[in-house]
Amino acid sequence: MERDEVFNDLHGRLKAAIDAGEIQGVRIDHPDGLRNPAAYCRKLRTLFPDGRIYLEKILDSSEKLRAGWPVDGTTGYDFLAAVNRVWMDAEKADVMAGIYSEFTAHPLDLNRIVRETKGRIIEEIFSADIERLTEMACRRAWASWQSRDLGRRQLRQAIAAVTGSLAVYRTYREKGAVEEDDRRRLEAAVASAQSLLEPGTRAAMQYVERLLLEEAVDPVAVEFIARWQQLTPAVTAKGVEDTIYYCYDRLVSCNEVGAQVALLGIAAEKFHEFCHHLSVHWPHTLLATSTHDSKRSEDVRTRISVITEMPDAWRAAITEWARINRPAWNSRAPDRHAEYLLYQTLVGAHPLGFDRAWEYMRKACREAKIHTTWHRPSVEYEDTIREFIAAILVNPEFTESLNAFAQLLVRPGRINSLAQTLIKLTAPGVPDFYQGSELWDLSLVDPDNRRPVDYAARTAMLAGLAEAVAPDATSEWDSGRPKLWLIARVLQLRREHPEWFDAASSYAPMAARGARASHILGYSRGGMMLTLVQRFTALLGDDWRDTFVPLPAGVWQDWLTKRQWIGGVAPHDLFQAFPVALLVKQP
Repeated sequence: MERDEVFNDLHGRLKAAIDAGEIQGVRIDHPDGLRNPAAYCRKLRTLFPDGRIYLEKILDSSEKLRAGWPVDGTTGYDFLAAVNRVWMDAEKADVMAGIYSEFTAHPLDLNRIVRETKGRIIEEIFSADIERLTEMACRRAWASWQSRDLGRRQLRQAIAAVTGSLAVYRTYREKGAVEEDDRRRLEAAVASAQSLLEPGTRAAMQYVERLLLEEAVDPVAVEFIARWQQLTPAVTAKGVEDTIYYCYDRLVSCNEVGAQVALLGIAAEKFHEFCHHLSVHWPHTLLATSTHDSKRSEDVRTRISVITEMPDAWRAAITEWARINRPAWNSRAPDRHAEYLLYQTLVGAHPLGFDRAWEYMRKACREAKIHTTWHRPSVEYEDTIREFIAAILVNPEFTESLNAFAQLLVRPGRINSLAQTLIKLTAPGVPDFYQGSELWDLSLVDPDNRRPVDYAARTAMLAGLAEAVAPDATSEWDSGRPKLWLIARVLQLRREHPEWFDAASSYAPMAARGARASHILGYSRGGMMLTLVQRFTALLGDDWRDTFVPLPAGVWQDWLTKRQWIGGVAPHDLFQAFPVALLVKQP
């Protein structure tokens, strides 16, 4: 069958199944979608004019989803990246880098690490793809007298270098032309790649640059560009997601799919800009905080991020733990990098038993590709790590100290999680919940995050919360009741007032006043609903001083606690009964 016939046949059957109510939605991985997602989505839109179409797209912090694409947004990694950084104190980025460097002696030049890692990944995993692209480039170059003197080796080096230097997952073309944003990214990649190569490759790099930037007309150029655009996301996924996220561990809550390792923290103004962009351009996009690909769950991340509020305590703790645990290396040279990752993992997922800790660390060490890999596992090295974990987790001196430090993070981390959940439920877009995350979920990377979920327990707890008020919800913090209750309450509001959450409901930042104003993040939706959450509560210590939240005109009732305010409210009163607030304007 021809390609169009295959599309019509498969998607026609899909449409029939949806229309019949047999399925509600489906994930589609189609070659046309990979080659030209915009054109493919236009085809889908003709079949499903009223359906929701989302792209599983990883966006760089400076990258925006193409406004002209006929989709409803992404699957939510861009939102995850933004809201994930709200709970990190950006002012402590250099301090955290210093602690990491002191403890591990690991290099801090992230750009160099990424460049070298992607180059290694290209040669070890994607060499055949580079060879195929080189063959196509040679065939095209040698067909013209102007470029027939270019050497195969130089062309290959140029293609490999520019592939590893691209700062985003991939670029796109519409009707053969390069859009301005992608042109700038490609030119930057070429410049970066050229700086790494010997002078003799300049002509080859110039040829590759023309091939990538000029309008593609001949079949070889069209095929070259299509294959290269499909290769770059795979290189980035393997080089960054599956390597850098495990070998650059300054603060591992940064190391999440869709996020950027280099970015620790986000200014409130930048977060508001992001949400306003969603409200204007993508009001129906998905808002995710955990996914099947997450390196660690949302609750582990919000807890680990609290470390940025207490870096001195963190430095003291890991220094003490390294001293206590030195004998557990059993006269072998300590791997301080693995040890640093392990300590963050243990406090983030506390309490964490040996089996889960070891399975995670084995995967993490293989993904880091420093001493062991999936293809060439080092039994001796992995035995050392396994024995180290086993020894420290039965050492009372360490486990007592670990528990004491972890307890400093638990409540602030849970407040962060509740705040993040409320933002997800009220920001422009459609909230997405990964299995199990309705309660506190301290899962790590797959397969840990794919363990069976006790839905019966969640159903029973939800039934018991039907008539609950805030004090009932907070009576059992450890069970996860506050999170489930919050989700249920806000979803009820979404059902009762869908117009407050639709595309016409504007987004506007709110600002507090006073000495601790930066510890409040707030915004309004449509002038009818105000979301107000706390930040950096460990640093705050419940000392709000003269901080005050001015409210718009009218009577405002907290949907969660039923308390009412006029004119404004002090944060201490606002968050007294529940850690987050959702104010609704009264008639």
